[in-house]
Amino acid sequence: MFLDKKGKIFGKISIIDLLVIIIFAVAAVGIGARFVTSAAKNAREKVHFSYVVEIDGVRKYTVDALNKKGLVTDLKSKSVLGEIKSVQSQPMKTQSVTSDGRMVFAEVPERYTVLVEVEGEGKESDSSYFVGNDVELSVGSTMSMTTKYANSSGKVKSIEKAE
Repeated sequence: MFLDKKGKIFGKISIIDLLVIIIFAVAAVGIGARFVTSAAKNAREKVHFSYVVEIDGVRKYTVDALNKKGLVTDLKSKSVLGEIKSVQSQPMKTQSVTSDGRMVFAEVPERYTVLVEVEGEGKESDSSYFVGNDVELSVGSTMSMTTKYANSSGKVKSIEKAE
């Protein structure tokens, strides 16, 4: 018989100790599966798409640098995120309170809001897109981008899959 009088299996380990070890093993596997498996690994095949990044508060120099277009890379991983296809700029406006208490939108001197359209290839998952070395893009997320002439960061405003 493999249980002795003290309730130990083969006289070495108790049943309660064995149950605790099993519970910890199952918890470790569950935690590992939850945090190690990323959405990028579950992404589908490569797709072609374009996305628009809104950058607030840049100077004219940065607008001119972005208008030179070219490749966009990730500031951290240096992976290619796509190529700039179009750049639209307008004077930056911010909400201000006037002396009589009204809220108005006023232009900020020498600052611009820029919409940068970038085309690239990446992977698509159920909730987002991934470009470069699995840099996640989703509407509302903040991304840092570097071109040959400028470094900036902005919010992703839209993503469209190319047909």
